[in-house]
Amino acid sequence: MKWDEDAKQLQEQIPIPPMMSSIARLQSEKIARHKGLDRVTLEVVKETEKVYGDFMGEEKTRELKAFLAGEGPAPSMEEELFFDNEEVLYSIDVCFTKYGENTPEVRNIIKDMMRSVKAVLEEEKVNEIIADLAPIALHAGHRFNVVLTGCPNCCVSPYLKDFGITIQHRVDITDAECTQCGECLKMCFDKAIKLTDQGPVIDRKVCAMCELCARDCPTGKLVTGARGFRVIAGGSGARQPKIAETIENFTTKERTITILKNAIGKLRKAKPGETLRDIIDREGPEALR
Repeated sequence: MKWDEDAKQLQEQIPIPPMMSSIARLQSEKIARHKGLDRVTLEVVKETEKVYGDFMGEEKTRELKAFLAGEGPAPSMEEELFFDNEEVLYSIDVCFTKYGENTPEVRNIIKDMMRSVKAVLEEEKVNEIIADLAPIALHAGHRFNVVLTGCPNCCVSPYLKDFGITIQHRVDITDAECTQCGECLKMCFDKAIKLTDQGPVIDRKVCAMCELCARDCPTGKLVTGARGFRVIAGGSGARQPKIAETIENFTTKERTITILKNAIGKLRKAKPGETLRDIIDREGPEALR
């Protein structure tokens, strides 16, 4: 699709993380198509900027604007969250939190969990366990794969991996006044919120606990309360694809690490060729609890 020159210039100034720039261009072209246009105009890019402003939130948008204006630091990379040890038969992948996404509090929670997971994998000698389970020549497909995500959006999906840990953010409703602005509804992709005359009501059975509604609430009616972890296990994206199963919802870090150790313990007693998925299929998710 063609672009007007002023649209191109403004597109480069949209306050988003650098790795999202190509996707943001597709967003602009999508908006133009839906308007029946054959080119991306300045007005289309302004609409794109608003879309990403809603998506990123005020605080992150403000930080990125300052960076683009030369008045603030560049988005920080969390070097600690990059796992690149090719000499072991396990891996730990982290969502876009490693590129500086999410709040400092969430980044610190992920870093703390990363340290603990690495320590467990080393102490429990997972490298040797996985090597002994392999019935054929060792290769990258034998790795025990762990994924950590900072929210239920799971931009790096844990559902096709051996073990996944996702931070969940419980949103609480306070006694603060609700102005009926509707900001909480914009980012609730699961439609878990209803706005009544008394204020927002959350359907806890539908809520994914992403905390975006609390992030955007201007009055403090919705706030982030406790944080916990969803632990899933048994996923596979290899020869026999399987979706991981939830082992526990909204649990503590201590329980999460216990479940990981339980999973490793099961693998230690497994037969050659067996995976964590095979164990769960045979014994059920409760085998890891």
